Amino acid sequence: MGGFGSVSKGWIYALHSENTPFVKIGLTTTSPAQRIKEINTDKNYGPLGPWSQLDVRQVKDVRQIETALHRKLAPNQVKSVLGTRELFKISTAEARIALSSIPQADLNRPTPINKLNLQPDFMSFLLALFRNSGLENFRDLQESWTFSLFPSTGGGRFFTLNIDRHEVALSRIPQKGDTEIWHAITVDEMAADDPQVRDWVFKNGGDFYETVYPSNWGNSVTVEFCATFDDSLTLFAITPFRRALIAYWYEALLRMQERQTRSLHARHHNYDATSEIFRHLRETKDFRTVLK
Repeated sequence: MGGFGSVSKGWIYALHSENTPFVKIGLTTTSPAQRIKEINTDKNYGPLGPWSQLDVRQVKDVRQIETALHRKLAPNQVKSVLGTRELFKISTAEARIALSSIPQADLNRPTPINKLNLQPDFMSFLLALFRNSGLENFRDLQESWTFSLFPSTGGGRFFTLNIDRHEVALSRIPQKGDTEIWHAITVDEMAADDPQVRDWVFKNGGDFYETVYPSNWGNSVTVEFCATFDDSLTLFAITPFRRALIAYWYEALLRMQERQTRSLHARHHNYDATSEIFRHLRETKDFRTVLK
């Protein structure tokens, strides 16, 4: 904790639970993942859970922003639950709007969300990756898996995704004059044995490479290929590739869940971006439900 009047960077979060109509809006200077674990075991908030991440914003002065949001939402504050002061009777959509109202100048890393909104093909690729790998089912395990958007890695990348200490997916920003994007996705080795997957990879200038890590959790290959984000979506449509993706990633995520360990890359995890991705995934599901 900083001293009185000090400025502390951190995250403003909005959480929701299927067991309550209320939304919890608060702050953390450690990490959202750690804070959610604490809340779910809290004697006052815990019984209303389990709580899950709804939205997150990384800000420059977390206490100032939380105070401003709580003051703004004061008419909707819930006072009937003893021992709580961060519950608000608002919809999940209203909670997202509240966090989106935080001025750009107060955000610590505002650029990624803007770039995601401006590149629908990139967003479609990320949605396919999160959905087909099952990653959206492990949102409460963030920091065991990490997502970095536009990291400062040499050569330039759109993103890097790690499980534990291992890179399992990345896309490089094309160099001047290039039109296609170089991608790498680590999956179970069964992908390399499937004729349809092999044909797609070779047609897109790619190949399969043995993945060797000191703490590898299974037999895997890294699939490398060159394609636009839109063209890459056809790879996720190949059933054997999806199976290989799920087989490797799910095993790794379940291992991390059992161990409850943080990735070595946890400090680079971009909660702002994952919140945006999960929002799009949720809206897509809601839209499909309406169509039915």
